[in-house]
Amino acid sequence: MLKILYLAPEHFTGALGLFVEAHRQMGHESRLVTLFRSRGRYREDVCLNLPLVGHRPGLMPLRQLAYRTHGKQGIYTPRKGYPPTWKPANLAEKLFFKARDALWAPRIYRAIAAHQLLNFDIYHLEGGLGFFRDGRVVKRLKAMGKKIVCSYHGTDLRQRGVIQEIDSISDLNLTCELDLRSRHPRMQFLFLPIDTTRFTPREHRGKARHIGHAPTSRYFKGSLKIIEVCRELEKEFGVRLVLIENKSHAEALRLKHSCDIFIDQIADLGGWGYGMNSLESLSMGIPTCTHMVPQYEEFLPDHPFINVDKQGLKEQLSRLIQDPKLRRKKGWEGREWVVRHHDIRVVTKQLYEYYRQLGWLKDKAGNKSTSEERQA
Repeated sequence: MLKILYLAPEHFTGALGLFVEAHRQMGHESRLVTLFRSRGRYREDVCLNLPLVGHRPGLMPLRQLAYRTHGKQGIYTPRKGYPPTWKPANLAEKLFFKARDALWAPRIYRAIAAHQLLNFDIYHLEGGLGFFRDGRVVKRLKAMGKKIVCSYHGTDLRQRGVIQEIDSISDLNLTCELDLRSRHPRMQFLFLPIDTTRFTPREHRGKARHIGHAPTSRYFKGSLKIIEVCRELEKEFGVRLVLIENKSHAEALRLKHSCDIFIDQIADLGGWGYGMNSLESLSMGIPTCTHMVPQYEEFLPDHPFINVDKQGLKEQLSRLIQDPKLRRKKGWEGREWVVRHHDIRVVTKQLYEYYRQLGWLKDKAGNKSTSEERQA
């Protein structure tokens, strides 16, 4: 039996909870530790609820001001390097993280002792982050012979960069975003998981009434253009834009299930293609629109998305609004595709294959993996 710990700043999409449940179902011990509470109100396991985190209302303006020193685009400025590597941009930023680490330390060390957090075999670090910005606990775990996995999902690598002290000792780096594979020399791909059994596909009959869009960042999703086009379609076809923002995850899912068509993004600024928003709509059997760059089209030739961009968005949506047969077809294709590639049971098998390749898990016959044999 393996003991597997997930450490994340926040339980952001629900995927980490799925991994924890899947590991437990496979007979392993697994826990999730988060540094602060989920804005989507996902279920917590061990939540430290630490202060001085960027999304808190009082800190957000200060954070945006600080990031202006990173470049003209502020917080959205891509970081250079292969891999991009985090360094404080100025003395104020350096002192902030040093002071925050000092403030957090007593609470973190109490939690480590209370929950025996040093006694796991494999540590999955979301965003490549440990408990502290200087990586002190992760370095201690590595010295103890623990296995370190860093998972990256977008802005953590693009805008912030790896934490050098952690990246230099990681055993495995994973991403579900295709473009990040070209930003790190040791990056492996793993599909983002979803539990498709929790979603009921909806039926598509008659004229479409609701078009959904759920941006976590309007800038990254190209939402201003999406909203503009949908307002035009409201006048022409009598549809209604369901704009899903700042809702609990449960409420967001309820609103999404009412939609006949869903739009993910058209900007490719927060990453290429699609994310959890699309996986949820596909699992509901809702035809889903997003922009797929040529590299993604080649990587996923069987994908079910309606490929849209700023120029063709209105035309594609008009077609879907008026054609229920097309909506049923794309909805059914999407549901089948997400079950085939993204279901948590499928993705967990992919993860365990990486474990086997590294010698952390025996193969199905109980034999040692190649790397285990080399070490013997």
